[in-house]
Amino acid sequence: MSKKIFIITGESSGDKIASLIIKKLKEKNLDIQILAIGGENIKLEKIDCIFDIKDIAYMGFTDVLKNLFSIKEKINLAVKKILEFNPNVIFSVDSPDFSYRVLNKVKKINNKIRTVHLVAPQVWAWRENRKKILYKFIDHLLLLFPFEKKYFEGLIRNSFVGHPFFDFSVFKINKLEEKNKKYFTLCPGSRNSELKTFMPIFIDVIKKINLNYNFIFHIPTSENNKNLINDYLLKSKIDNFVITTNENEKNFYIKDSILTISKSGTITLDICKNQCPLIVVYKTSWLNYLLIKPFINTKFGNILNIMAQKELIPELIQGKCNVDEIYKKTMEFIDNDLLGKKLVTEYTKVLETMIVPDSLEKISNYVIE
Repeated sequence: MSKKIFIITGESSGDKIASLIIKKLKEKNLDIQILAIGGENIKLEKIDCIFDIKDIAYMGFTDVLKNLFSIKEKINLAVKKILEFNPNVIFSVDSPDFSYRVLNKVKKINNKIRTVHLVAPQVWAWRENRKKILYKFIDHLLLLFPFEKKYFEGLIRNSFVGHPFFDFSVFKINKLEEKNKKYFTLCPGSRNSELKTFMPIFIDVIKKINLNYNFIFHIPTSENNKNLINDYLLKSKIDNFVITTNENEKNFYIKDSILTISKSGTITLDICKNQCPLIVVYKTSWLNYLLIKPFINTKFGNILNIMAQKELIPELIQGKCNVDEIYKKTMEFIDNDLLGKKLVTEYTKVLETMIVPDSLEKISNYVIE
């Protein structure tokens, strides 16, 4: 008898992770039907999506409030389609503000549908009380990081599976190699709100660097955002750049870049797995920042810094996320090769603690169970 799986993602990193799990499920040659909420990566696996993740990719309190009616519509549509599909299991990846609301509504109507969620809410960083209600709509919580287990023990069934990006079948940590001096990577994010925030800053940083250096600036993005980023750069009369949408090309350029400047998020783990020196930046509206700040329980934004309990990877947050500060920190790495090598060596030690050799196999087995 055919088994049915409904997959929920809400942003590009979750879409990418889910596509890796779908590949692993296909390898098992089981009789499975899959329906999803996804993006480019899931669609490449020939999976039907009831709508695209770009329809729910909002960031920050104010952005969500402005689009509240649209988000509610998408939640209700997701619940309706899931109940019609009647899956054996819902597999959701991250995006808690969307996926939890869908799971909760589905469970109240049909409690027989099992739910597996990958990526625990960051209760160690903020809103710790969330962990007490997860059992109501999640049957099995899959954890990316070993330190998370203590937060959920006794509250919900959970398993540490490691991060799928660091499955040995997907990648291996390479020996630290000399970087090609001509490439420099910039990662402005995937949401429209992120591009509006970071592209103007990055463009001004590029202009300052171009006064003294001759780099080719690499910007990895999605097919959806490729033209928008291209327009930003050309309108600013910048022509020394390359845009990648292909995973292999993206990894090639990051691995060969002298430095990457990236907005905070899962993309930073991609950069680390390619052994590239990194500066993390984050900025939101001051209203969003003031609303969020009182609830933050950690000194750092990057997960590797949180795990190390110190700022290994430089973070330029909010007020420090400006052209002058970013350029100043960038020059430190450009002028001192040893600084980048030291950073990569230090964050790799932390990275190795979260590697599970068969992460994808573990996750796919839990979904099948």
